[in-house]
Amino acid sequence: MSRHRVFSECPRQYYYRHYGSWGGWDEASDPRTRQIYILKQLGNRFTLAGQVVHEVVADVLNKHRYGYEVPLEKAQDDALQRLREAFKQSRDGAYRESPREAKGLFEHEYAEPVSDNEWRRMKDRVMKCLEHFYASRIREIILQVGIENWLPIDSMDSFEFEGVTIYVAPDFAIRNMQGNALLIDWKTGRTEGHDDRMQIVCYGLFARAKWGIEPARAVGELHYLLTRQNAIVTLDEVSLGEGMELMRASIRGMRSLLSDPQQNLGDEDAFPRIDDPLVCERCNFRKICWPEWPERLRPGAVQSLEVVPPQVTC
Repeated sequence: MSRHRVFSECPRQYYYRHYGSWGGWDEASDPRTRQIYILKQLGNRFTLAGQVVHEVVADVLNKHRYGYEVPLEKAQDDALQRLREAFKQSRDGAYRESPREAKGLFEHEYAEPVSDNEWRRMKDRVMKCLEHFYASRIREIILQVGIENWLPIDSMDSFEFEGVTIYVAPDFAIRNMQGNALLIDWKTGRTEGHDDRMQIVCYGLFARAKWGIEPARAVGELHYLLTRQNAIVTLDEVSLGEGMELMRASIRGMRSLLSDPQQNLGDEDAFPRIDDPLVCERCNFRKICWPEWPERLRPGAVQSLEVVPPQVTC
């Protein structure tokens, strides 16, 4: 679903992320490809907060598997160290030399003014999410069912859908006390409604393909750790059918812009860029796509771009 969101927002951004950056991990790649790859790896203070929460929660549950219980205070200390190390790496520009290993943040790459109070708010956000996770009913359920009922999940997994490999990264999955599969996704921001629901539906398709779990025996749960809100997602045939139609439409839209769909090859100019300051301002690839930014935002600046809407339906 992440590809779908990016493509729906801006096809050119999608091109940079999945085609223009290809090979950029090699230091010997051409400078533009290398720069696109470095920009692709950037997060921001909000995604960093979410990533740290997910990493710490995964580590806490993994240690429980081997009989070691991590107190909340220890989990929060671990999170704080991760935040500090990521901030230091980004501030020092280490990601420009080692984009795969070092964390880089949009705020540092683009010299965005962020107050110390705002950085502290991100730290508080992480602490609060972990506090709410430890106090949550779902954590109690996970610990009660026993590790023999934990369904195997790699950090990144995949399943085949009509000849296309779909990559997924479910946060957690168990068989509950009723024998049903419970697919769990932690969220560290506000609810995004339909997009969040479709992500869980995609996990339901994964569960059916990977583990042979039928829709009648599966349910999805979204846990918003910041706000302590939960949402149940029914994974019945109707929901899975809706998810499959969305995937088909998204795949058609993406393939329609490729120069060679069989070889999965695309040309940059075939992927239209949008002209929306609210989106472009926070895009990792702004300096590649809009090198004249922010000059073009001056009153009276000439806009010469013909905008072509992305060919994908939601």
